Amino acid sequence: MKKILLPNGLNVSEVALGAMMFGSTTSKKESYEVLDTYMDMGGNFIDTSNNYAHWAGTGDESETLLGEWLTERGCRDRVILATKVGFDRHGQGAGLKKEQIEYWIDESLRKLKTDYIDLYYAHTDDTNTPIEETMEAFDRLVKKGKVRTLGSSNFDTWRLAEANMTAENNGWTPYTVMQQRLSYLNPKFAEAPKYAYNEVVNRERLRFLCDKNMPLVSYACLCKGAYEDPARLPNEYEGGTRLEFIRNMAAEKGVNPSALVVAWLTNLHRCKGFPRVIPLFSATPEQLKQNLRGLELLLSDEELALMNEIK
Repeated sequence: MKKILLPNGLNVSEVALGAMMFGSTTSKKESYEVLDTYMDMGGNFIDTSNNYAHWAGTGDESETLLGEWLTERGCRDRVILATKVGFDRHGQGAGLKKEQIEYWIDESLRKLKTDYIDLYYAHTDDTNTPIEETMEAFDRLVKKGKVRTLGSSNFDTWRLAEANMTAENNGWTPYTVMQQRLSYLNPKFAEAPKYAYNEVVNRERLRFLCDKNMPLVSYACLCKGAYEDPARLPNEYEGGTRLEFIRNMAAEKGVNPSALVVAWLTNLHRCKGFPRVIPLFSATPEQLKQNLRGLELLLSDEELALMNEIK
């Protein structure tokens, strides 16, 4: 797996591994197998949160398991580690107030058994807290060496722009990565998202990221396995022509449809108006191997243009 040097200085693999369910619905043994397979295939970009997966446990499971795995494997220096703060976990922790940011970074560091986080996300916007308070608190973590870089997830574009303008005006650390939903299928924009700001990326947001040279980490990019099994299609996406097209094209190329989605996402930056996109997903070891075959596909400019034109 090739590495990408991001504008913020992080050198990450083309695909990020999601650890959301590790230690809860995915057992320790299974989680270790996925992590080991991913690293063996050249991956180094691992994503978790301080609340994963609180709906299936306490919300400490993912970070705790990763901390154990990093220690047992002795590979912390070979991993770009991302975690998050801001979402609720059993009625506590929601928000981006100074005291919340300071408390939860220390909890994350303790569970992950490390003294720094490579990429720390604001997991969702907090409009009840002044942007100045949030950005100053995050900047303080960077200056203390607890965090290397910052990212935003589940933010409106204009709020991200305001936050970064505030950071620039005060000499604070800005957000340099956006994490948001993006997949090949067309979204149903009339459908309200589950949470206020976790909408699927639209073209305006992609043009903004391209203009700002800010990479997009696309979560839920494989639509819960719907490319292989259309019955799994999430309600917020349309199937129809695009799903049929990607399945047929994948069959012609001898890969599973998810692999072709990975190929499309990792090549989008070659098209005008698109930023660098890093797919983020989890899978079984065998599924991971199949999906990562997409990194070996050579999509021509004509194929990319055709894929983008399908309605």
